[in-house]
Amino acid sequence: MLSLTDRDAVTAALTDTTLDPALRALIGLRVWQVDTDRRRPLGEILQLVVVQPGDTSEVIHEAVGFPITYDQAEQPGWEWFNDHGAWFELCYVLTDDFGMLVFVADHPDTNDTLRFNCHGYANRPPTTDHRLSHLPNPIRAEPFDTASQGLFSCLKGP
Repeated sequence: MLSLTDRDAVTAALTDTTLDPALRALIGLRVWQVDTDRRRPLGEILQLVVVQPGDTSEVIHEAVGFPITYDQAEQPGWEWFNDHGAWFELCYVLTDDFGMLVFVADHPDTNDTLRFNCHGYANRPPTTDHRLSHLPNPIRAEPFDTASQGLFSCLKGP
């Protein structure tokens, strides 16, 4: 778990070579976009939280300040959501001039309920279950629109 609330903590994260380079790039980009008034402490404008594999719901909720894992989630819900592949980004606008960005690792050891919730909102292409490819007519996961068109054409008749 990382909680970045000042420029020194951000600098430490950006220079930490043990952190995923994609995460460091996201942190750097968002701070560059938001931290436009250098006279104000960064912690008055933005908090960055990084949910890492192995973080429990309790640790996540303590860092964020309210429950966000699916099984214990309460409002406020996120304002917007981005899927960056290895990382999900959740943006919470908490007041008129303060926000929080939560980066969630898309990793099997990440909090199951939070990761499941992120996958539910991610706009990723469907995957094919290759374990079924040996069947004559393999079952494929298709977007709802494609699957529903075939269903509706069957209902219409010839």
